[in-house]
Amino acid sequence: MTPPTASTARVRTRFAPSPTGALHLGNARTAILNWLFARRHGGAFVLRLEDTDTERAVPGGEEMIYEALDWLGISPDEGPREGGPFPPYRQLARAERHRARAEELLESGKAFRSGGETAIRLRIESGPVEFTDLLKGTLAIDGDDLGDLVLVRSDGRPTYNFAVAVDDIEMEISHVIRGVGHLSNTPKQVLLYRAFGVEPPAFVHIPTVLAPGGGKLSKRRGAAGVLDYRERGFHPDAVLNYLSLLSWSSEDGEEFLSREALVERIDLDRLGAADAEVDEEKMTWLSGQHLRAEPAERLARDWAPRLDVEGLGLNDADLRRAAEVFARRTRLLSDVASEVEPIYRAPETGGSAARELLSAPAAETALRLARAAWADTAWRPEPLAAALRGAMRDAGLAGRTFFPPVRVALTGQLHGPDLGEVAYALGRARTLARLAAAIEKERSV
Repeated sequence: MTPPTASTARVRTRFAPSPTGALHLGNARTAILNWLFARRHGGAFVLRLEDTDTERAVPGGEEMIYEALDWLGISPDEGPREGGPFPPYRQLARAERHRARAEELLESGKAFRSGGETAIRLRIESGPVEFTDLLKGTLAIDGDDLGDLVLVRSDGRPTYNFAVAVDDIEMEISHVIRGVGHLSNTPKQVLLYRAFGVEPPAFVHIPTVLAPGGGKLSKRRGAAGVLDYRERGFHPDAVLNYLSLLSWSSEDGEEFLSREALVERIDLDRLGAADAEVDEEKMTWLSGQHLRAEPAERLARDWAPRLDVEGLGLNDADLRRAAEVFARRTRLLSDVASEVEPIYRAPETGGSAARELLSAPAAETALRLARAAWADTAWRPEPLAAALRGAMRDAGLAGRTFFPPVRVALTGQLHGPDLGEVAYALGRARTLARLAAAIEKERSV
């Protein structure tokens, strides 16, 4: 899709939320598509806060929007925090600009004051007001059906449609990508572009994000704030990936896409017109895929705040090894405590099942052979697993006899991950010490 002016014009998209609360999934999807499209075309992604509804504004609303965008990794190029060539980036602070532009229209005869009122209105002529939307094609409405278009109210406050059009013009926005709920505003804004003698941007009105099972998003049905997904342990790239694919699909049908792949493949011509329901199970699956693709060092840093690092005596090397072998067992970052902490806790071998395994006739033999096999093995999961199987075969023992006491000695558990992975994650010193302790404990019984 090409920009609406010259082919050399720079793509500039904007996300214009109101700071009235947490950023929910629908708004986040809009921000993501704007960011991806700007990145795809080497353009700019602008954040402009529509903060004129002061009654609904909440303390910290702006900070919550920024925190969500930062977590998703789609921080704006221009905005209230970043600045830029077209300040200010808060709509309320632009009110004087809006009033000045209304005066321009008054002077040119394109706007008027009726009778003794102070409100400024746009002159609307009869005839079709036509515009093109990427998804819906060419649309038209008769100017007579729009009624009076107030630009500035009698109390001096600019109206929403006028402020938005002026801001988009002055910030040189090339593509307006927003929810379909704004479609009814578009003819009014097109009239304002005409009045100023400016070519309208390309309009793309994206379908609605629905709650699971259909229906409007609400706090009870899928309208959780984006940051709630962070607290629940979703990988940010998975939320970005999932929301970007609501109503859009890559040409090859691939669903697990890195942000680099999303930027490369984003194509507004492949947007669907149907509303899309939130599917948390799919988002969870994507979170697992992105966790597995994460470099171990980075995943270890992400895991650390969710683990009792100090209590378990874990260092950076421990966390890196754990990330290497256990990432595939998790789908959310919050899974790490249940999957990883039991491996590192001191094994509890006092239970009846554990005691029975460790007191079996072949248990001490299995523990000694495991310790000997691992004493000089290269400390990687595959060699460790192979060495353990070799020791079992050399001893002529069955797996059901050989492996359980080794597992109990290392973790205190009857079931769990592959023992080569467990030993690798624990590290050489911790593994050999736990085996030695189990052998000594059996001797002392």
